[in-house]
Amino acid sequence: AALGRLIARSASGDVASFARLYDATSAAAFALAVRVTGDRQLAEQVLQGAFVAVWNELGRYSARRTPPRTWILAIVHRHAVATLRDVRPADAEAHTPDRTAANHRALRKLPDEQEQIVSLAYFGGHSQTEIAAMTGTPLATVKARTRSALDQLRDAARPLTESIVLPLTGSPPIQPPPTGAAA
Repeated sequence: AALGRLIARSASGDVASFARLYDATSAAAFALAVRVTGDRQLAEQVLQGAFVAVWNELGRYSARRTPPRTWILAIVHRHAVATLRDVRPADAEAHTPDRTAANHRALRKLPDEQEQIVSLAYFGGHSQTEIAAMTGTPLATVKARTRSALDQLRDAARPLTESIVLPLTGSPPIQPPPTGAAA
């Protein structure tokens, strides 16, 4: 309730209330930005841009639709994902052995709706019910997208270990790429 009042006062131009809103939410917002970007310096840029967006969108906030903290973290998440896409093209990390980089690439390959849900759930710590409220998506759709996204991520993480035999061609089996090679 206190955050909602700070948002309402900030929306009327009260800079001191916005400073208190920032103080109350910036630690969680920064933690989310670090988890999504994997880079503290990049997370600082995300945090700055996200709170500019929060300031600009204060008049559109609806307490009936989304809790204040959830609304702010959704804006931070959107900025973090957009920043990653701008800074790190999908194939920029293709040859690094770092598993985190591979995880981020697999996450970025998901459809936007699934990427958002997975990020909000696993990086933001939100429940599926909260995600449904934040995104305006039915709970059943959030659950289905979560399941589909996790299936796709699991398949992407599974190494190709067996040769693929082409039926009825008499051709030799297709060998998997060496481990760590770009797909």
